[in-house]
Amino acid sequence: MSILLLAGDDDLLLAREVDRRLAGLEREDPELVVDRFDVAELDQLPELRTTSLFGGRTCIVLRGVEAVTDPLKDELERYLEAPSPDAHLVLVARGTAKVQRIARLVKTGGERVDVKRPPEWEDRSWDRIVGEEFRRLGRKADATAIAAVRLHAGTEPATIASQVGSVCATHADVPVLTGEQVESVLTGHGRASGFAVADAVAARDPRAALVALSGALGAGEAPLAIAGALTYRVRQLLQLRSGAAPKELGLRSKVRAEEAQAQARAFGPGELAWAHDRLATLDLQLKGSELPDALVLEVAVLELATPREVGAPFNPLALRRG
Repeated sequence: MSILLLAGDDDLLLAREVDRRLAGLEREDPELVVDRFDVAELDQLPELRTTSLFGGRTCIVLRGVEAVTDPLKDELERYLEAPSPDAHLVLVARGTAKVQRIARLVKTGGERVDVKRPPEWEDRSWDRIVGEEFRRLGRKADATAIAAVRLHAGTEPATIASQVGSVCATHADVPVLTGEQVESVLTGHGRASGFAVADAVAARDPRAALVALSGALGAGEAPLAIAGALTYRVRQLLQLRSGAAPKELGLRSKVRAEEAQAQARAFGPGELAWAHDRLATLDLQLKGSELPDALVLEVAVLELATPREVGAPFNPLALRRG
């Protein structure tokens, strides 16, 4: 590899992919000299055509390429037309809409990798992301620990990384981390944030859900993290209704397993499938609507927490069946 373009929509996932690629290069060349720059701090491209003063090959990581402007952009494009075979250049961009010419030049003489967030329903991919965060810190975690982190963090990579770090720091001497250790660290934080909202929705308690939402937003919880926690819980209830064993979903505690099974049974015909579709709409609204995130979340949480007859007009006053 002499030229690599990494493009994606999540800063943490991009950073992890950069680290993974650099680790591979350093294994191949222990004397590799790596320098990292943001385009905003550069007036010209760092030197790539001469050997490092330290004797090893040079690797330049250039972040924020989507914001590159002239004259640096012109210089970068000229280099990509005839790159040095004795140096590595790693370009990192949030998307490629603004760097189409750079992307085309990389394609002809280098490698382009799209670093995408997995779809929320790809449980195996999200499990892998959580597991990699544990391994990055040199720790081992079993399936219950991974499930517990996902339950609290949802599908927000930065939240996953933060919570894994907290668990590892708190239980530094535990050989293999389990769901029990995760819960001991995250229960207070998670249930005071997105997971508190998911709990209230699963319990079909609109008032509690709105109170929890207000508290989560007030505590600085990211709207997409709240949506992720809701999605994870609804998907868990769907799996229970379809016959999945509680232990397969990380519900090792008999009390929690029985509670979740009761919540799954409390949803009427078609309600859970409707809730899953409603959460997909919520995700799109949070990423593209001009309405305030808090308002979009409030409407969705009220609808999700209120029992309904699928296909009938929504009645927000129907706080319980009867």
